[in-house]
Order: sequence, then C-alpha cells, then structure tokens
Amino acid sequence: MDRTYVLIGGSRGIGQAVAQQLVANGDKVLSVSRSESKHGTWVQADVTTDAGVDHIKNQLGDTPLDALLIIAGVWEENAFTENYDFLASGRDEIRKIIDVNLVAPIILAHALAMNLSQASNPIVLLMGSTSGLDNYASCEVAYTASKFGLRGVRQSLEIALQPLDISVSIINLGDVATPEVLEDQKLDDKSSNAPIPLAEVVRSVQFILNTSEDCIPSEINLIEKCKHIVKK
Repeated sequence: MDRTYVLIGGSRGIGQAVAQQLVANGDKVLSVSRSESKHGTWVQADVTTDAGVDHIKNQLGDTPLDALLIIAGVWEENAFTENYDFLASGRDEIRKIIDVNLVAPIILAHALAMNLSQASNPIVLLMGSTSGLDNYASCEVAYTASKFGLRGVRQSLEIALQPLDISVSIINLGDVATPEVLEDQKLDDKSSNAPIPLAEVVRSVQFILNTSEDCIPSEINLIEKCKHIVKK
C-alpha cells in the first residue's frame, strides 16, 4: 500500500536523494523546502515560522501521515573548515541554527501528531549528526548544541507520543557524499575520511521506515571510514 510522507528539506542533498527514492517506490511525498524540490509534491515553506508550519498542515489536511522525516539542517559559515571562528559567528546565525535544527522539529512533530496518529505504524525520523554524540563534539558550537539537543528531542518525543503509538528514531551522520561536501573536500587535502555514500543514508532511512510496529531503532550512527594513508 502506498504511504504518505512529509519530508522537510527535500530540495537538495540528503533530503533530495531520500525524496527521489520514496517517489520511485510509489509513495506520496510532500517535499517541504524554501527552494523548489524536484521530487514529490513541492510545498514551499519556512519551517521556522508559524505560517510555514501551518501551511504544511493545511496542505496535508486530514490525510493520515505514515512518517514525518525532518532532514533539513543548517550550520555556521565556514563550518568544518580551518576558517571557522566561533567568535565571528553572529547572534542571528546562532539563533537561526538552533531554530532550524532544534526548535522546528519539535513544533513540526507537535503540529502533525494527529495526522501521524491515524497511520498504522507512524514514525518521526530525525536527522542528527555525529557532532551530537558524546565525546564527538566539534568546535561549531551552535551546530553541535542543536544536534546534541536533537537526541534529547527524540528521547522525550518517544515518551510524549507513546499514547498515540508514534515511534521516533534518529540517524546520526558523519560526512555524507553530498555535492556540497564533495566540493569542500576538493579544497581540503588534509581530509582523512571518505564520506558516507548517499545511497547508504537512503538505505538506512528505508530500513527505519520499513520496520514493523513491534520495534524501532532508536538511534543509528553512520560514521565514515578513515582513508588509508600511504607514507612515501
């Protein structure tokens, strides 16, 4: 049976790859982003605003929702490069990162909970980062804080949504081979890790979406392998 998904961040990167696969599976995807999404039904919305969240809710109507996939994420300027400087990060940038990565997922889950409750095996899937794992923090303060907090969101949502039989899972990712990451690595000869193939992330998402109502993986950590460095 075809399923219905709301996917936040479907216009590029990981979200675009996931949306493309879900549409290929024959499922209905409301692909939410500010810029145009090429796969599924594009819903133009800013998830950091009440108007944006309400627009998504209105587009969905009373349709049962099989899963809410929150894949969108932002980070600081020059993040993950030698040029990143915490003290150069402005207050507006810090607030935006927390709003997109941490506040928006809570509000979206709150807004769409009743649609999810109408599905037979509903799931909220969050996209985290290895920066949010214990002892894995990076120097990008707002990004790390938002992803660390997202793991707490998963734990508390699991309890809060339990009466509605809604499962909550998170995938914590290292560097993924999106076009943006690959372009950055061309400029960084010191990178010692091979990025995670996009296909592996898509497979992990599908694995979670296809679990039975009897179980749900609470967290999946995908960590890139180190390259072999040959000394000459």
